Amino acid sequence: MVRIIFILFMLSSVTWAEQNATVEEETWTDTYHRFLTKKLHIFSHHLDEKLSTYDYLIETNATTLYKKDDTTEDETEPAINDWFSSFFKDEIFDEAYTKTYALWRNTLKYDYKAKKFTPSTSFKVSLALPKTKNRLNLYIESDNEETIGMNDYRDGTEGSIGLRYTLPAKNYIHSFVSVGIHGFDNPYLLTHVWVPYNVGKWRNRVSQSFKYSNKYHFEEETNLYFDRFTDDNAMFRIHLGRNTKQEVEGMGYYSTISYNKTTKFNKGYQIGVSTEGQTKPENEITKYSLYGIYKQNIYRKWLYYEVEPRVEWEKLYDFEANYLILVSLEIFFGQ
Repeated sequence: MVRIIFILFMLSSVTWAEQNATVEEETWTDTYHRFLTKKLHIFSHHLDEKLSTYDYLIETNATTLYKKDDTTEDETEPAINDWFSSFFKDEIFDEAYTKTYALWRNTLKYDYKAKKFTPSTSFKVSLALPKTKNRLNLYIESDNEETIGMNDYRDGTEGSIGLRYTLPAKNYIHSFVSVGIHGFDNPYLLTHVWVPYNVGKWRNRVSQSFKYSNKYHFEEETNLYFDRFTDDNAMFRIHLGRNTKQEVEGMGYYSTISYNKTTKFNKGYQIGVSTEGQTKPENEITKYSLYGIYKQNIYRKWLYYEVEPRVEWEKLYDFEANYLILVSLEIFFGQ
């Protein structure tokens, strides 16, 4: 019964939003959204006032995104594709967007082989602290296993609460340290370093993470992003990554080639192919994927819907094609 209600809610919400996309007058949804956003910023302000009394929380060069052309780097640094990451909320979103926000996402997934619909919901809150010059962020994120591994390969902060401390950038090298807890019994310490750089017309980024947790002990991950703009609103990306875990033998690796396009400021799509593999017990690719994502801002600037059809060929199913479709409704609280 709960799943049926969830499915009907998702489908009716998207249909209702599209039918009312041209409505401009303010409604009760705007009032409620503005109320929650204000409460979020008030809490962030009070926490900021408290923490800013500590003298060692001095300035850093962390900045925020205000418009499409902004980046997290200084003007003298190589430009990177922050706006696409901010729009699609991909795995480097938190590197690009440093303002206070909350993100609530509801997803309905249909798996052809399993012959079932699976609803899921997730939320994430990040509180920026301007008076500490963005050195500290408090974040809270729900655990949502249904979305892990789709397009975000990072074993990051799902189901966790913690603090992130941003270090001053030096020679284009950016970094932060996070400390927190997953669930109730898995504390962790994470360090993350990334460097943006240009090679000709390619806007690239390399990142490295090291993590120690009570559950998996030592983990580390490397990601390489190679971005090439074909015009002002389109980007071709190659993403290569690898990771190891102390409790897992061998190394995992993955790759994605994608084309990203924004047809308007509030809508865009992504088409890509990806692979996942491992070095042990055998060095082999275990999954191939073909996917497309269409995302659009509807009805209000804080409301989005996203449709993602996927075809996967996985070793678990003898590389027989499996068809999936994900429909998501996303609510963004923030500026």
